[in-house]
Amino acid sequence: MGTPPLSLILTRPTRANQRFADQLPGALRDRVRIILSPLIEIVPVEAALTIAPEDAVIFTSANAVRFAPRGAGRRAFCVGAATTEAARSAGWQATFSGQTADALVASLGSELPTSPLWHLAGRYTRGQVAERLSAQGLSVQRRTVYDQALLSLTAEARACLAGSDPVIVAVFSPRTAMGFARDCPVTAHPSVAALSVAVAEPLAHLPLKALEIAEEPTAEAMVRCLEKLVARVSLG
Repeated sequence: MGTPPLSLILTRPTRANQRFADQLPGALRDRVRIILSPLIEIVPVEAALTIAPEDAVIFTSANAVRFAPRGAGRRAFCVGAATTEAARSAGWQATFSGQTADALVASLGSELPTSPLWHLAGRYTRGQVAERLSAQGLSVQRRTVYDQALLSLTAEARACLAGSDPVIVAVFSPRTAMGFARDCPVTAHPSVAALSVAVAEPLAHLPLKALEIAEEPTAEAMVRCLEKLVARVSLG
């Protein structure tokens, strides 16, 4: 069997990109040529942290868990199942607090924990979690534990986008979307699968052939989103 004419460009950081590629169903993988082109590099940032045993943390991404101290049984409030599981594996007493930052803010605003909270996150975040919780009277400090450095499209991805065959691009964060919008060849008309409406926003000015937004911000929903988009693009 020859190479499928439909290409799928994955843009997550290297480790997450490969992990997502590995979980794609075989039937989907058979219909596309997968191109790994990370548009974000996760870089640790030195942060002065003194988290007391009675303090709790907020994790809005699994990347933050990687660069945070070990949990040692302390509480963690997490966005997303993957982040919650990563926190538990790192020794935190982790609570799933919703799929989005808005859900977490609503949950903690209802629970009103009395312990000091630390939002450990990337340099670029959305949702103003610490600010919104502080406005509700909670004690929250935000600390940057990693940076999200923008990368350029690989030569293979750029050539694919400049060609005549159909291309689908999977985009998982607003910052990644900004990088793609910057690098996408002006003659390209890709189809895009976006993790959320917020992720799709930076792509509004691009001449997209099609746009599909995941039903919820999870890897499983993105797989379903890609399955729909592959079927849609394949029909022309």
